[in-house]
Amino acid sequence: MKVKIRVADPAGNITIFVMTPLDRSRYAEAANQLLEQREYKAEQVGFMEEMRNGTCRMQMMGGEFCGNATRSFGYLKSLLDPDHPKLVEVDVSGSDSPLKVEVDLEAGTSRTAMPLPRKMVSLLVPGHGSCPMVCFEGISHIIVKGPRRSDAFVQTVLKAAKEQETCDAYGIMFLEPSGDGMEKCYRMTPVVYVAKTDSLVWESSCGSGSMACAAYLADKKEDGTYIYILKQPDGLIEASVIRRKGKTAECRMGGKVSISDELEAEILCCAE
Repeated sequence: MKVKIRVADPAGNITIFVMTPLDRSRYAEAANQLLEQREYKAEQVGFMEEMRNGTCRMQMMGGEFCGNATRSFGYLKSLLDPDHPKLVEVDVSGSDSPLKVEVDLEAGTSRTAMPLPRKMVSLLVPGHGSCPMVCFEGISHIIVKGPRRSDAFVQTVLKAAKEQETCDAYGIMFLEPSGDGMEKCYRMTPVVYVAKTDSLVWESSCGSGSMACAAYLADKKEDGTYIYILKQPDGLIEASVIRRKGKTAECRMGGKVSISDELEAEILCCAE
């Protein structure tokens, strides 16, 4: 069957939006087929769903939350609206309530409010000590200080994370100073595992992972606003944390984004 798609590029984290309605039972198989079509160079897939009130919802391929897909969805909504609003509200998987996205079509940027972390815990990785794990609704991110490590190390961390926390998806964010002397600027290398599609991808950028790193870096700091620049393999993401009364009160992240015209892709007919 043929499906209508849009390909979004938020700081290199290529995301396919499937515009043609599909039953949720088809999402995992359809997503895997689209990810295999290398001409799109996609790292993840989101599906458009029409809600009862006539608005559109975005459901990620594994039901997880994704910050880059969220801000890209907001950008797409503004692009398709004749009035091109600069502030749009989006309903997305992994978030209990709608989120607001600030869009600047002229600058080619979008910035989204993010769900607050549910908790921040310590993850014991056998043979490697402990790492902070920042848990959001639907996805947990483990922060490993230093440069990218081996696939074997990634599997060890994932095994430990699955045993401690049940989630739709897990990210491992390798975090180190950027090396250019800029304060609050870091280099981040993300790898994300999605349980439903059993997919492990070294991503070009990761929005929720960036937010997890910012929340970790700002943890236990005094009240105020803390802004971090996360340099990733294919782009920059700015993540900001506002702390009030000793707690993280607001989270936002943003950066460049572009979206293709509507395209047509072919997938094998997925079973109901």
